Amino acid sequence: MDKGSSLDYLVLPSTLLRSFLFLCSLVLVVVLVTKTVISTQRNDFKQDANTAIYHIQEQILTNDVALAGFSSLFATLDPNDLQKTRDFTQYMRDTFPHIYMFEAMFRVDVSQKLQHEEDMRALGYPDYKITPYGTEKKPINQPDQALTGARAHYPIVFIDPFFASLEGLMGFDMMSVSNMRETLLASIASGTPVASKPFNLREGGRGYALIKVQTLPDTKAIMEQHYNQDYQPPLMFSRTVKSYSGDVATLIIIRADTIVASVGDIVPAAKVQLIDGPEGQIAAEFNTPQIEDLPVINIETLLFRGDLDDLAQPFKVLLSQPAGLYSQHIKLITLLVLLMCIAYGFYYRSLLSKYRLQLQRDAGLLELSQQHTKLEVMVAKRTAELQRQSDENTNLAQQLIRVQEDQIHHIARELHDEFGQTLTAIKINAHILEQAQTTELVGTYAQDITSQADALYATMRDMIQRLRPEALDEFGLKAAVEQCMIAFHLDEQNIDLALTIDDSVNDLEEIYSIASYRIVQELVNNAVKHAQLSWLKVHLTITDQHMHITVEDNGVGFDSIQKKLGFGLSGVDERARSLGGVVDINTAIGKGVRVCVSMPL
Repeated sequence: MDKGSSLDYLVLPSTLLRSFLFLCSLVLVVVLVTKTVISTQRNDFKQDANTAIYHIQEQILTNDVALAGFSSLFATLDPNDLQKTRDFTQYMRDTFPHIYMFEAMFRVDVSQKLQHEEDMRALGYPDYKITPYGTEKKPINQPDQALTGARAHYPIVFIDPFFASLEGLMGFDMMSVSNMRETLLASIASGTPVASKPFNLREGGRGYALIKVQTLPDTKAIMEQHYNQDYQPPLMFSRTVKSYSGDVATLIIIRADTIVASVGDIVPAAKVQLIDGPEGQIAAEFNTPQIEDLPVINIETLLFRGDLDDLAQPFKVLLSQPAGLYSQHIKLITLLVLLMCIAYGFYYRSLLSKYRLQLQRDAGLLELSQQHTKLEVMVAKRTAELQRQSDENTNLAQQLIRVQEDQIHHIARELHDEFGQTLTAIKINAHILEQAQTTELVGTYAQDITSQADALYATMRDMIQRLRPEALDEFGLKAAVEQCMIAFHLDEQNIDLALTIDDSVNDLEEIYSIASYRIVQELVNNAVKHAQLSWLKVHLTITDQHMHITVEDNGVGFDSIQKKLGFGLSGVDERARSLGGVVDINTAIGKGVRVCVSMPL
């Protein structure tokens, strides 16, 4: 049995067992780190979600307060104090951006319709007319057939903010809108504020109305009965408008989109939905700006539901957030795995050196034994003749034994000095570092350990150099790139590939071959990962003493100004500039990406 086969016979069984245990430890580390990350994300999301629900609840409660204040002011202020109401509504809109508009309506019976219209025209609205909501107003002298059969109307008599463009809304009958009619009737029946079903706002976005209907007492009749004098109720417009029937409806329109968007800074990378009613109709939804920062590996989706049924606006809030491993987590796991691999490499090398030393010792002893046997045979045969030389031969044999032992010890010392001393020194320094009591000692021994670890790390550089593709060394750049394209499995992803490579690229110097290969690899990987493409073009040419690389796709593209170094392009830019090259990026959102790299040769 030769030395190599003997070494394999000794090392192979234990190596397989140790390798299996090492792989199991790697898997265990990855699982533990992943579980810790997901658990942390769950706890953070739960806390953030509770805060967001509380924030939304505060805003919805603000709507109730704003409506109550508006109703009170509108019902009690003197007509001359109309500006006080507008000051209040403007203040609420400025303070709470989610409050979109304030409106007020009188209940007008059918028999009072004409008188009400005349009263409102006298107030300064010459075109005022009760009209079905959303229809074009007809001339004043033409009746509106859409209102035929109605028992009572709730026309708009107050709007804030009020612009010239909104003057046409005055007089629109809220009872003509099914959504608003149901809400009005519900408020009349309950005597409390009621929220409408969500609807689309004219300016865009989603919103809903919060309506409160209150019946005012006949204050004038009470005063005349008890004081026998004329008295005018302090209801808004009452001195001029005599045709109302005592019911006043106040309404605020709320931007639901603004409510959910306000929690963008509270719950990062989450989708927020405001859900109305048992049918689960979405009143509004919002993806927080951080939603673009998604996990590289998505493990699960975290959900949190909050009910707001205790308020006049019976909404539910649903928050969802992806949970998984982000780039920093993957880097951490990679670093841990790399450190464990390095440690195992050092351990395996030490073990291998031990086996080799033992094998060499056994071989030396065997050889010595054979020589000694031969010597005894020769001495026995020539005893008579060599009697005079027996002592000399004995001394020679003893000297030979000393020489062999000296050789064995020399080999052992050299192996020990090369592979064992550094590890022993690290172990001793680490032990002393644990017992160190002063900062100077800690710094000294920590520096020693660092230097010794650097010396050991140098032995691992051969492993890192293996990361180069074999095809690049054996067959050249063209074959290496073609093999790289095959590795991406583009046909399985229904991606058409157009690959053009000049044969002259195989004549490049090593540094340009490696750089070109890595650039193509990074650009294609980036396109496949982010672009959502259906075709891909890759061209490698040499013209005018320049290496030209072009990678083009028909994907989603991106904003080249804001995200030039995003989407994995920073590595390409750094690699090209290190060789005096330039990178040109042509892209736009929805227009694909075309990256051209030029390097002087």
